[in-house]
Amino acid sequence: MTVSKTPHMTDYEAERRNFHLEVPAQFNFAIDVIGKWAADPSKPAMLWIGEHGEEKGLTFAYFAERSSRAANAFTALGIKKGDRILVMLPRIPEWWESVLGLMKLGAIPIPCTTLLTSKDIQFRAEVSEAQGFITDSEGAPKFDEVRKDCPTITFTILVEPNADVGKREGWTSYHQIVDEASPEFEGAKTNSDDPCLVYFTSGTVGYPKMVLHTQASYRGLWGQPCLCRTREGSSTPSRRWRCCISILSRPSAHHRQLIVCSCSMSRWPI
Repeated sequence: MTVSKTPHMTDYEAERRNFHLEVPAQFNFAIDVIGKWAADPSKPAMLWIGEHGEEKGLTFAYFAERSSRAANAFTALGIKKGDRILVMLPRIPEWWESVLGLMKLGAIPIPCTTLLTSKDIQFRAEVSEAQGFITDSEGAPKFDEVRKDCPTITFTILVEPNADVGKREGWTSYHQIVDEASPEFEGAKTNSDDPCLVYFTSGTVGYPKMVLHTQASYRGLWGQPCLCRTREGSSTPSRRWRCCISILSRPSAHHRQLIVCSCSMSRWPI
């Protein structure tokens, strides 16, 4: 026996004409989403597993505080709203700290895969007219090779907990400036249509192109759960490869999660 159900949408064209998305005049993803979730100090944001099997359980409150410190530290350096900052880091907690910190102050993070070569970095710096570059000890030598060819970049920040930046000329220690910064950020508010994030396309059939998200449109990305496959090809995270896995809860009726695995560049829907 077939049971018929009344469809939720009976007139597609009418629904399309009358649909209107309510977007506030001012919105900041890092403050209005991450900050809101951080109101519960015990709400888990990420389970991080390092390459040697070490594990960290991090809360949204942790990322709210660390990103505020990062925003204050970047502001003190001279990074300001609208500045484009290349971020080339592996999947470590500092990636989210720095990206959210840049979003808070209205700067524009540009995520870059760690597979980029020196010439790739130069291309992205030139096309985006980036003002800064955040990377680790593996990415720093790549940038140093083309530093003279990236005249717009004036801020170079090294993410390495025990790094002696004194031995690497022209670099600022991320951990030093962030650890010393205030955990309270009180910068100017951002508008919903302010630039928030720039991605470069893969460049499969030509040079990579920039794709811009605003503070409001970036929120839409978090509405789609996804899962990275492991190297074994399964659809569940594997501990065998000791990959860096993050789990970011998102608000939904079923409290589904976003899982990102550093051992794969591809993403599949759950």
